[in-house]
Amino acid sequence: MSEPRRLRTAVTTGLPFGMVMGLFLGLQRGWPAALIGLASGLLFGLAMADFVLRQRRRMEVRGKQYEGEPLLYQGPANHWLGVESRGGWLILTPTRLLFRSHGKNIQNAPFALSLADVTAVEAIRTLGLIPNGLLVRRRAGEPAKFVVQGRSDWVAAIQQATARAP
Repeated sequence: MSEPRRLRTAVTTGLPFGMVMGLFLGLQRGWPAALIGLASGLLFGLAMADFVLRQRRRMEVRGKQYEGEPLLYQGPANHWLGVESRGGWLILTPTRLLFRSHGKNIQNAPFALSLADVTAVEAIRTLGLIPNGLLVRRRAGEPAKFVVQGRSDWVAAIQQATARAP
């Protein structure tokens, strides 16, 4: 993870948490405690950025192939399975969209979807608010929902792959 990406992850994760903690502690114990809450949020953000870096190094597919197929696109993702948002890694090949759980979830089974079964893919807002969702509609079954970085890139990559899928 590049230093700018690490800093962006730390700030986008830690600042909201720190602001909430700062407000909470400030209202309870005064403004010096609010500063401690803000600082703890930023430290939390740095810890999360380091966690993301470790997970990326562990999960990222190295090379140009995955399970004998060319690797088209990959990245960190959460897969919504019921009420659980499972953390892991999303992989796109010419024939499949695959999700591998990082193993720290309640439901750790992998997810695989044939691109021949994909009917549409669209960018959505997670929880109706956050612009980081990806919805993959399929011929049979519930749509697959993911939280990804660069959702418009994912939409384009999946659309290109499905247009070429056998």
